[in-house]
Amino acid sequence: MVYNYIMKKVIVDILGGDNAPHAMLDGVVLAARKDPDMHFVLIGDEVIIRPKIDEAGIALRCEIIHTMESISNNEPPTNVKSKPNSSIALGMMALRKRDDVSAFVSAGSTGAVLAGAVLMVGRIPGVSRPGLCPLFPTLDPNKKVLVIDIGANMDCRPEHLLHFAIMGNEYMKSIGVENPRVALVNVGTEDKKGNELTSATFPLLKDADINFVGNMEAKDAFSGKYDVLVCDGFVGNVLLKTAEGAMKLVSQRIKAEIKSGFISSLGGLLIKSKMKKMKAELGEDSVGGSVFIGAKKPVVKAHGSSNAVAFSNAIALAHNAGKGDLSEKIEQAIARCTPPANEE
Repeated sequence: MVYNYIMKKVIVDILGGDNAPHAMLDGVVLAARKDPDMHFVLIGDEVIIRPKIDEAGIALRCEIIHTMESISNNEPPTNVKSKPNSSIALGMMALRKRDDVSAFVSAGSTGAVLAGAVLMVGRIPGVSRPGLCPLFPTLDPNKKVLVIDIGANMDCRPEHLLHFAIMGNEYMKSIGVENPRVALVNVGTEDKKGNELTSATFPLLKDADINFVGNMEAKDAFSGKYDVLVCDGFVGNVLLKTAEGAMKLVSQRIKAEIKSGFISSLGGLLIKSKMKKMKAELGEDSVGGSVFIGAKKPVVKAHGSSNAVAFSNAIALAHNAGKGDLSEKIEQAIARCTPPANEE
């Protein structure tokens, strides 16, 4: 069934995240102002939520599910089952049971969000492992690249990576990328490069009904030459953290050089607006979060330290991921490429 996404609501965890609940509520207001078609189910303390949405003039677009219970990062992820009144558990159950909601977003415990997606929402039939997949900017300002997986599955088998590739391919098509270029993250571009996992995965991707362009070295991850990068969660997380560290290094070195003398400071003033624009485009706030793709409905994990801007972008990501019939297309694509995997 193809949903009329305009009428669908995004479920938002107001209690999750380092800056909850106020940054989350501010993020909802920003998202609502950017997109007048967006509607919300807000899960949290109604005493705090109600005045905010009334003041912002968006109360008619918001439903509130009241709770004051959350799951902290220090708790076991499986507490999503033992704490049914927590904001994450209530959100996951609503996502599973209700036809009028399209996606769920939370900046709360990553483990609890991923556990809830698998245990409560369930996997798309045929999907062996859902994957966590953010979109990153590239050298081409008009293109983004999706990396799957970046930490949900540390140990993978070849069929898991095959499913990551298929899901990433369908997701990128759903946001307007025609014939996405899918690459396998490796230590070299030659067909025979890699370890046991990548060597066994390569022929599966080559035979799949996707535009597989071969192996890719990490130095080209953000070159704009690729649309989907496939890897296990261990490699993906290392890639992500290395990129974040490199960005901080470059940023700090540029600031230090600008402050090193009068001429440099003058040059810094001249490029200040350009640097602000670049930071807005490349910073983690612009990404917002990562889609946990492979669940029956999209779940978005926002950064735990999200401010209002970052969280509003995560909400927009969830809204866009919930449009259309992506889950059905993933199910059909996996059925065409491989029989459903037997997962322990």
